[in-house]
Amino acid sequence: MPRARSVLGMLLSLREPPTAVFAEQDEVAVALIWNLRKTRIAVPERISVLGFDDQPLADWFDLSTVAQSPSDMGREAGELALKLIDDSGADHDRHVVLPTYVIPRATTAPVARAMAWGEGEPGGEQVRE
Repeated sequence: MPRARSVLGMLLSLREPPTAVFAEQDEVAVALIWNLRKTRIAVPERISVLGFDDQPLADWFDLSTVAQSPSDMGREAGELALKLIDDSGADHDRHVVLPTYVIPRATTAPVARAMAWGEGEPGGEQVRE
């Protein structure tokens, strides 16, 4: 996990570090949370983490995630592939958007009022946008 730690270090060293990270997979999000907690950065109090896939481990780790039906994606991809094979005039640039669902769990929270990273734990009011 050396690459993840270097990316994490780069993000946290920014003048204005992110308040949230959206990982491309739930597995990556869980690894990120592990590294954040290892460096004593509270999730979600300091930084929220959101995964993608809604794998079983997302539920096990109480990870907020985005769900999309794998069977719908596979069916749509198969139909598109067959159309391209069967119809030489098919639209090669066709773009399909399938429904997605955010599943909020314990790794995301509203953004805390701005404060320096070196200060104590965030507290007080929350900013909602």
